[in-house]
Amino acid sequence: MKIQLFLLTSILLVFSQVALAQTKITGTLIDSVYNRVLESTTVSVYEQGKKSVDKVTMTDRYGKFEILESFAGKPLILELSHQGYEVIRFDFQLSANEKKDFGKINMKQILNEIDVVDLIPPVRMNGDTIEFNADAFQLDSNAVIEDLLNKLPGMVVWGDGAVTYNGRTIPNVLVNGKQFFGSDMAIALQNIDKKAVDKLQIYDKRNHEEKEKDPEGKKLEMNVVLKEGKQNMLFGNIGAGYGTEDRHQTSLNVNKATKKAQITAAYSGSNINKDLANIDQLLKNTTFKGIGINADFTPDFLRQGILEQQIIGGRYQYDFNGEGKPNLQHTATGNVTARWNKNRNKDESNTILLNPESTDHNFRSYSSENEQEWRVQTANFTLNKFNYNYQQDKRTINYHGNVWMDNSKNDDSNSSLTTYDYLNNQSYNKLDNSDITYRKNLSYNGSIDVQAKPNYSIDGKSQLSFVENLSVNLQLNGNFNDAQFESFKMGDYVNLLDETLNKLSNRNYDQDESSRNFNSDLLVKHRLFGLRNRISFNNLQTYNLVSDLIENDFQKNNDLSHDSKFNQLEYEPSLEFYKTLKSKYLNGRYYYSFNLNAALGTRIFRYTNVSSLDYRNLEQKFNSFLPSLNFSYNYSKIGKYYTYHNIGYKYNEEYANLNQLRPIYDDIYPAYRYFGAVNPLKATGVHLINYRWSYNQQRQYASSIYATAEYRLYTNGLTDSLVYNENQQQNFTVQIPDGMHLLTFNLNYSKPFPIKKNHSLTLNVTANGNWGNKFQFVDGNRQEMINSRIGGNINAYYTILNKFQLGWKNDLNYYTRKDKLSTDNKNDYSSTAWNSGLAAAYQLTKRWTLNSSVDNRSNFSKFQDNNALIWNANMTYRLLKGNNLEIKLEALDLLRQNKGFYFYDGVTEFTTGNRNILTQYYMLTLSYMPRKFGK
Repeated sequence: MKIQLFLLTSILLVFSQVALAQTKITGTLIDSVYNRVLESTTVSVYEQGKKSVDKVTMTDRYGKFEILESFAGKPLILELSHQGYEVIRFDFQLSANEKKDFGKINMKQILNEIDVVDLIPPVRMNGDTIEFNADAFQLDSNAVIEDLLNKLPGMVVWGDGAVTYNGRTIPNVLVNGKQFFGSDMAIALQNIDKKAVDKLQIYDKRNHEEKEKDPEGKKLEMNVVLKEGKQNMLFGNIGAGYGTEDRHQTSLNVNKATKKAQITAAYSGSNINKDLANIDQLLKNTTFKGIGINADFTPDFLRQGILEQQIIGGRYQYDFNGEGKPNLQHTATGNVTARWNKNRNKDESNTILLNPESTDHNFRSYSSENEQEWRVQTANFTLNKFNYNYQQDKRTINYHGNVWMDNSKNDDSNSSLTTYDYLNNQSYNKLDNSDITYRKNLSYNGSIDVQAKPNYSIDGKSQLSFVENLSVNLQLNGNFNDAQFESFKMGDYVNLLDETLNKLSNRNYDQDESSRNFNSDLLVKHRLFGLRNRISFNNLQTYNLVSDLIENDFQKNNDLSHDSKFNQLEYEPSLEFYKTLKSKYLNGRYYYSFNLNAALGTRIFRYTNVSSLDYRNLEQKFNSFLPSLNFSYNYSKIGKYYTYHNIGYKYNEEYANLNQLRPIYDDIYPAYRYFGAVNPLKATGVHLINYRWSYNQQRQYASSIYATAEYRLYTNGLTDSLVYNENQQQNFTVQIPDGMHLLTFNLNYSKPFPIKKNHSLTLNVTANGNWGNKFQFVDGNRQEMINSRIGGNINAYYTILNKFQLGWKNDLNYYTRKDKLSTDNKNDYSSTAWNSGLAAAYQLTKRWTLNSSVDNRSNFSKFQDNNALIWNANMTYRLLKGNNLEIKLEALDLLRQNKGFYFYDGVTEFTTGNRNILTQYYMLTLSYMPRKFGK
């Protein structure tokens, strides 16, 4: 606990020292002829003698502007520009903490068009799109787009890489109207040279109907417009490193783009727990980004085992249009990868029963060693066509299609020992497994979205016909999967109470499996109602041959060998209703709307299983009524804040699957058996009531709050009935008529703080928790467990632009369990997990950077406490004119304290254990980052 308190005290002391007073500039712009305020006028502040803007903003709906900055002691120029008006300039200088109000400033219209000078201001409104002129902001010669964002008014780059504009998140970034080498925006923001950028555009990406329904509920997107010729670019990262303990890593990615095409070739290999799943992930983790503490491409010191990985792949994207318009996209993308993983795992754990009949015999231990090799080849092809039309006589039609194919082989060798020390079961079971799995899979998904024509009205009446008001959305997905499993298991079971039960097993498994599934969702929607049809079909065919070694000969095991065919069908038709009960829009002041969404649906559910094992021949039929009701309320005080409320009710039903009803028992695990359901099971009803609320200020340094609360009531819920029988622990699935309750909540608060010029603090606080009851039976005795969990995290980042970043992360989870029906507290317990970390990055010069992080992991429980302190540090030095040759020296787990401890909070038992994990090593890495923008 001391280290957490030390980190908390340190971070608060640092933050308390950085808040400084600022100068303040205000004013109001007015048309000199008509005496009306001028909205969206560009307000720029320059230091005299410089051409680049120092600070820029725009006037609000009331013609007002406000600039907070540290301008003391500098001769400055205030420039005001608005299209069609004469540019106004003021020379001024401020003392420390001075607040200067320029009052009402009259702007004169330009009467003679010959006098108009075509100068692009630093920021302007172009229709509904905000445009930033990149050349107006002077940065370091090696700056990237992310550095530019830190200079833009309204923009905040958070410590974790998220981007907001006037308090609203920008989750997606396009380059010349299309995705840039994948879907992660860091690939564009942290690679593209700022000098290659013409302008940045920010706009609401919603369609016409969504904007009409909620004018202020904007969903922002950013488009980076490159200068002519700069679409031709080459960038990437080529690096290799070697360290102590024979640790090594190699990575390579080369990316080339033209006006219409993007192509990537990439490779990564390491044995330091870097697990990459695709090309996009590799590109995101090897960008040209500058100073920062969120180094994503780092070893995972919390991952179980030691991973060796090699991945190679390529990516190609083609833009059929090549026009660079975000509302007109037609692209095809292909990805091909080959991946090889090798894992070595060791695991040791101890389990205590929480409701023992004897305190001397309530213990189970487990140990295992596992080696796994996995080879997989994947191919992924995507076609997107978006054409957003806003003309009254045109519909918007969008298409999307994706096909994913993979071919894999998995070799898995495992040895384990389980020891039981129960009152009626004292035994051990040793197993040696050797498994090989071959799998081929093809998955697909696609969608067609035909939107209604843009609505327009005369005297409040729509001019569209019924058909013109209809929209159609069809979504399809499914897969074809074929797999072959070959397995050999050797079991040695020894019963310490009755040696006649001792058993040696040598068993072969040979299984072929073929599955097909198809899902479709069709919505035909009018502005007031919609008809939805969902269909899901699943088919699984299994051919399983199991044989045992008996007297030096493998003979078929008739209890486990089987052929089966499983079919499942779900059909959900529903009628949906949409109604705006009340709304009002007062331009420039406020907007609100009160909306109703409701649905009446039903589900027809059928499945059959035909098997050569008689007890597995099963048919289930359910017909469910599925109503839902939602009320939402939006309110915006325009230019100030936007808030959203939603409360809803939904009913659903869940059904027991085949293995819950009729499981297959493999007696190679004689000390434990799962029986499934003894009696027929009804559908489980789930009543859900949820509430969502959000509040977002509309300014650069805005507060944002998001909260949800959900209540679920389960009727006829499924639970376990445990029987600690003589020589065997048995598990049955039973149904509880009494209601089981689950209450959950989530709260997220975020706020950026301006400290002074180029200094910022971003804070994110989350809290979450749940409370519920859980019924179960143990040896015929009914128990009701009250479970509760509360947790949260605090992330704070203090940044001095291009110089220093300090981050503090905390994650806390507290869990309690109480046996409501027990007269003592032997089944009650609590546990706490607290992870706290402090990280810093300091750029000593433009070439030399130091990074260090200290992470403390702590677990506290009724039975055992654990603690580990992980200290990592690295130093990087960059060479060449473009800072694109990097030497990096890393020292990881300097204190050699990393431990793979863990614990599980079970309903009837508590498990604590240790796994092998990555520990101390040192590494030297050399990386070269080729960069060329333009021919």
